[in-house]
Amino acid sequence: MSGRVQAHIEEMFTDLNIGTIDAITKKQVAQFAMLLHEGLNKLRLTGEKSLEGIIWKQIYDSLKILEVTALEPGLKIVDLGSGGGLPGLPLKICRPSIELFLMDANRKKAAFLSDVINELNLEKACVLCGRAEEYGQGSGYREQYDLVLSKAVAEMAVLVELALPLLRKGGRALFYKGPKGKGEAREAVKALSACGGVLEAEWTYELKDGEQRLLYNIRKTRATPLKYPRRAGVPARRPLK
Repeated sequence: MSGRVQAHIEEMFTDLNIGTIDAITKKQVAQFAMLLHEGLNKLRLTGEKSLEGIIWKQIYDSLKILEVTALEPGLKIVDLGSGGGLPGLPLKICRPSIELFLMDANRKKAAFLSDVINELNLEKACVLCGRAEEYGQGSGYREQYDLVLSKAVAEMAVLVELALPLLRKGGRALFYKGPKGKGEAREAVKALSACGGVLEAEWTYELKDGEQRLLYNIRKTRATPLKYPRRAGVPARRPLK
């Protein structure tokens, strides 16, 4: 284990206000950071190229939500368009009692995610390889989850149509956004109304370098009509606006 990586992890958890994190958990997070860094040699898993960037711009950002919202034991959570496992895997490591489903349509990324789950010996974590449009219409997946997470996947109107069909009534979605999120939220009003959701809360925070981030909490208040999500690719081409 790199001492430099471990030092960054220690500093990161000191900066985060998410309760006490034990040494084993910190070691797992550091291990995940290195696995993700290694994965960049084969796949474009995240835009960050350095270990420091992965820790402070990706993992830190993923965990920041724990300052404002709890992930209760037993929650069934989907990480939509998970890519390299962000934000789902850091959250799973720090809150091991959640049940995590990492969804990604890219087979190579899905294989990487499965390898990371095995390498870190994570229980109640699995990979769903396929498109959200297809899972959202599947009888074993539609309206089966408590929470959908999404980070750097698509604009909010598209995410609403992909995420809400997966949620049970009363469930919620948490979308990580940059400064453009406010405009996306305004444009997602029609999608929210059509798919049975309401924007419940917006949180603003900053990364260590001062870069602004937004987190949107969307609540599903009624069943999503069966016509949503539309067939694969349509939500992105023709967002509900």
